[in-house]
Amino acid sequence: MESNDVNERTSNSLLHTAADGRDCAPCGTCPRSVQFLCYFMHRLLDFRHAEIESIASLNGSNSSTESNGVSFDEPCGGSYLSPFWYVWLPSEDSAKTVAKRSLLVKSFLEVWGEGATWEELLASIQAYPRERIQRWCMPNISFKILVDGWGRAVKQEQQLDIINKFDFLGLQGPIKLQAPDLTLRVIIADPADNNGLPEVPYRIYFGRDVACSDRSVIHKYGLPRRKYLGPTSMDTEMAFLMCNQGQVKKGDIVYDPFVGTGSILVAASHYGAHTFGADIDIRIVRDGKVNKAGKRTDIWDNFRDYNLMSPVGLIRADAHRPPFRANLQDMFDAIICDPPYGVRAGGKKSVAKSHKITCAETHIPSTDAYTFEECLRDLLHLAAKHLKLGGRLVFFLPSVPGVDKAEQTAAHPMLAMVANCEQPLTTRYSRRLITLQKVQPYNAELEQQALLSEQSFRPPMKSIHEVVYESHSKAQESGGALHLQRYRGKLV
Repeated sequence: MESNDVNERTSNSLLHTAADGRDCAPCGTCPRSVQFLCYFMHRLLDFRHAEIESIASLNGSNSSTESNGVSFDEPCGGSYLSPFWYVWLPSEDSAKTVAKRSLLVKSFLEVWGEGATWEELLASIQAYPRERIQRWCMPNISFKILVDGWGRAVKQEQQLDIINKFDFLGLQGPIKLQAPDLTLRVIIADPADNNGLPEVPYRIYFGRDVACSDRSVIHKYGLPRRKYLGPTSMDTEMAFLMCNQGQVKKGDIVYDPFVGTGSILVAASHYGAHTFGADIDIRIVRDGKVNKAGKRTDIWDNFRDYNLMSPVGLIRADAHRPPFRANLQDMFDAIICDPPYGVRAGGKKSVAKSHKITCAETHIPSTDAYTFEECLRDLLHLAAKHLKLGGRLVFFLPSVPGVDKAEQTAAHPMLAMVANCEQPLTTRYSRRLITLQKVQPYNAELEQQALLSEQSFRPPMKSIHEVVYESHSKAQESGGALHLQRYRGKLV
């Protein structure tokens, strides 16, 4: 990027127009979009844009799949995997709202300068409108300067030398390390020993922290802290990301038809939703289990321990035969779930058996295999009929890395695609978080026509279980093992 392009980005692109037509500094009150540098966490790389768009549109129209004024500019170097993206948001307040809830954003910066060298950076800052800096130079405004190395560690003595480079700004307020009025951040992108980091050009960014994320919910609701867990309990971070995709908010009604130990409902309840769950295994929703101390625990314990609103109900129900009356429609604001697709737990559906029930209290209904194709068809029907208009269906699909995402999706005439995000799990197996939004009222005739025309999901593998557990040598022969992006030994 040429120097004049840098100056234009750090100056004119941050301007927006006030009601009287004058250019003014970003204040969160004017209607035009404002540009920020979005500094991402280096994890779940395919989820980052979708999460921002979903959170930003939470207070927008619920009947549209548009990103509500959110757009991204390609990062320096052009790598999709880069953590440094320029994002356009409606206002500074919008950036604060997104950061408050996001799990994948580190911070939003109002960039005062950037460059490929220190000289270029300082020249860029000098070219930045002085009046925007001066308003932060008052004696009553406390501040601190953070030095952040991406791809490298910055030693303490180096940090002090870097901080001293910005004496020319003329900051007059007291230095305050805890909760200052102004936080300035220097980011040095230098992935020389990248340890799996993407190839990003050396670059230095400097600007004001507008908002930083708070990932404390991951620790607070971490699985090791739960009393009641199972082998398929959803990871805490992913459960909250799924709720962000589902745009869960206070007062919503959220349904999980494969509730298991309730991890997704815990995240939804944290956001103030009324939750409702079902599972085909009555032992999970009714009996719980006995822990090492000999005490019986169940799903309800997880909600009591976190002082969360308990579910409206947890029932034994079959996703193949929903428990709702035929005339019920438009009940849920979001349906969020992780359907069984035969890796750690296979799908089951109820079947009638001609044997006498000896004890109704301890009876466990008979089940049979439930293919993923059946499960998906039932799930799409459930969403089309029982979601409110504008409500979202969020669920995982099994996938194969390296296959075009357009070939690994789900379609229904009443549902529109919002996001399709891949999470690599191994070199041969991944899963995709699909987000669909209900865009028109339920129409049984139109749905039947779609089924007859085979507008449904076709898994990219015959048996997901075989793909996951096939031997390494067999995978190499079939070309199934891919070279995927790793960071500190983990797929991202």
